[in-house]
Amino acid sequence: MPIFEYRCKDCDRPFEQIVPRYDSEATCPHCKSAQVEKQLSVFAVTGGSKGPAPMSDAGCGRCGAATPGSCAFEN
Repeated sequence: MPIFEYRCKDCDRPFEQIVPRYDSEATCPHCKSAQVEKQLSVFAVTGGSKGPAPMSDAGCGRCGAATPGSCAFEN
């Protein structure tokens, strides 16, 4: 089930709520109002790498050619 962020139009307090579907009704847990507005959420992506991803077969690396020998910078 997705979790969405809302802001109550009556008490102006933000809250999060787990709902069965994106179009499910939500009520404010603070004042019990149904006058809520879904907010835009941001998300974070974490990974195990701290450096740039390795590029295999990336040519010389100066022009981005996919195959060695097709780079305009190679002599």
